[in-house]
Amino acid sequence: MKLADYNKAKARANSQRTNKRSTVSTQTRPIDTDRLDSMLGKLEDEHATLLDLAKAHKDALTHASVAELNAITMQTSDVLMRIAQIEDARRTMIINDTGSLASLDQLMEQFNASDRDRIGKRQTRLRELIMRVKDEQDAVRVASENLANHMRGLIKQVGASLSHAGTYSRGGAVDPSRSQVVSSLDVVQ
Repeated sequence: MKLADYNKAKARANSQRTNKRSTVSTQTRPIDTDRLDSMLGKLEDEHATLLDLAKAHKDALTHASVAELNAITMQTSDVLMRIAQIEDARRTMIINDTGSLASLDQLMEQFNASDRDRIGKRQTRLRELIMRVKDEQDAVRVASENLANHMRGLIKQVGASLSHAGTYSRGGAVDPSRSQVVSSLDVVQ
């Protein structure tokens, strides 16, 4: 195939894609802004719960409370499942109403002024909350890594102190390069 033929075919394919998009966008119905606002409100509530759980997670790490960590991990999993369900419902609603998955910013162009203001404020609060959750989860990750490093250090120290003859390496494995340990017991008195 010649380069010119290839470019024509590519242009034709792009034109067909553009025509399909414009066809889809003309067959849309208005978004139910009250339902969208309700879904964003639910997302906001779940992310607030997630933020509280991240703070509790960090606190449980500080106290090294295994029972608290297990409970918090289970609760966090439940919250994340609910967030995923709400997101799926939101995406489905948008696709059903518009024919394609559009961003919230793109959708707000279609809203009237009061809906745009209401949804825009909800969007701003949700974005800020998501960023706070991300920051708190980053702090939890750092605290977890610090605790894990601390525990590794303790294990190495215990291993070194129990290997008085130098038979075991700091990692706890037998080190074949060391000299053989000969021990004796005096049984004569």
